Amino acid sequence: MSLRDGLQLGSLFVLGLLVGAWVFISPWVLGYPATSPGSWSPSMLSQAVVGAVVTVASAAALVAVIGRTLHLALASRGQGTPPAEQR
Repeated sequence: MSLRDGLQLGSLFVLGLLVGAWVFISPWVLGYPATSPGSWSPSMLSQAVVGAVVTVASAAALVAVIGRTLHLALASRGQGTPPAEQR
């Protein structure tokens, strides 16, 4: 994985965070009807769950990619070349 790959993956996971956040909040923004006051309809619940899963997965992947990219950047700065990939 190169620094360029890390930046590309990072931007993809930032996009995933934004999409997940939108899916999570869209039932309230768009005004989905509730089945009764204070309860969630099945469509609201499913969108909130899917949005939360996408957001959490994107955030976890983004943290991993940022960590790996920083590791490569610091290693190349100190030694002149990035460390060999371990297989």
